[in-house]
Amino acid sequence: MEAPTETPPERPEERRETSQEAVVATTSAPSVGVKGLMLAIVCVAVFGELGYTTVNVSAMPVYIHDLGLGDHLVGIAMLSFLVTEGLLKSPFGILGDRFGRKVMMISGPLLSTATAVLTPHVHHPFALILLRIFDGIGAAALWPSAFSLIGDHVPESRRTAAMSYFNIAYLIGVAAGPFLGGAIDDLARHRLHLHGASPVRFSFYLASVLFLITSLVAVIVLPNDHPGASHAKATSEFDFKAFRAMMRRMPMILLMTFITFLGIGLIMAYVKLFLMEALGLTETDFGRMLLIPALLIAVLSAPMGALGDRLGKPLAIKIGIGTCAVSFWLMVLFLHRTTLPIYGTLLGLGFVLAFPAWMALVSSLSDASQRGAAIGAVGTAQALGTIVGIGAGSFLYRQPGFRMGFLVIPDHGWPFFGCAVMLLTAFLIALFTVQERPSTAAIEQE
Repeated sequence: MEAPTETPPERPEERRETSQEAVVATTSAPSVGVKGLMLAIVCVAVFGELGYTTVNVSAMPVYIHDLGLGDHLVGIAMLSFLVTEGLLKSPFGILGDRFGRKVMMISGPLLSTATAVLTPHVHHPFALILLRIFDGIGAAALWPSAFSLIGDHVPESRRTAAMSYFNIAYLIGVAAGPFLGGAIDDLARHRLHLHGASPVRFSFYLASVLFLITSLVAVIVLPNDHPGASHAKATSEFDFKAFRAMMRRMPMILLMTFITFLGIGLIMAYVKLFLMEALGLTETDFGRMLLIPALLIAVLSAPMGALGDRLGKPLAIKIGIGTCAVSFWLMVLFLHRTTLPIYGTLLGLGFVLAFPAWMALVSSLSDASQRGAAIGAVGTAQALGTIVGIGAGSFLYRQPGFRMGFLVIPDHGWPFFGCAVMLLTAFLIALFTVQERPSTAAIEQE
């Protein structure tokens, strides 16, 4: 094994990071460098996010509505998926630390492939909920290991930029999933003259193909990272004392995560139905309005990630969340068909600045043996916030609108107002509490 690159003595955490990279490299396929690995992770994330967005945001709400099962089941289905994903992210993150990231990133999408194929043949509410639970298991297996691979292989000084590539994949999925799923459903309705729930089957089958591609890319391209002799202890023994010390360093990050995703959860299950009704959009219109802003943001993600490295993680988080809060308040106050893409673009730019720095800051708190667990803990905070948000959103969506001075909330608009309040709260938490945290090495020396 080559000697680690020499670094200045005042940055011992960088020496530790370089040493870890050298160790991880011994278990990777020799033909896969950091750039090749990043490309593979991005491909896995693109197809995986496309699949989950197509199922949960595009297909399920319309499918449940067409079956006549009641719009309340939309929130219950989303909640079932997110509860399962949230509760299991930490356990699957630990399993990834223990048995390897690759096996998690193969098995999770394979399970979701099966659920996507089965869903359009199921009409009973309880069966639909059960399939969403299995879908949540698949997502919980995939995402902590995907994020952890970046922390395993990328130096801390470039980790925010590396995380931004993950955002590119996420945004492509968020943009193209509703567009592709909605366009296929509309094609089935208007060109193939299918009716009832039948057209929505096409978007589920599309999602199943996307999940299968996700697993195949992981099988073919990702390095085998099962614990080897050189780092078996680091990856197969979990130090609970060190983990507790790490978690004590990030309580406000976890709170900020919970509140932010509570806001997202408020609108997640009903955003498509609300905007279609409020702005008179078709399914294709809804997807098209997301597509161009999201692809533009995806193009800007890499330079925004580099900007985050230059600004520093705490400042990037504050500016990013602040931008999200401002853009969403503008959306609440001045919702219009022509301005929605502008607000969406600002919201996305804030997200791609804040979220990579957010995850890079979390990954810097742990070494390789606990990185999956740490990222899984943040993922659990995300999911719990989203779960609470969806539960509250299902209630708020049924409430009538109101007017208070210049603030006008239309029918079904309470979840959007709540999301704006939560984003503002998260920004205030970030403004006053988020700062650079010491590395794990520093923690151990205290």
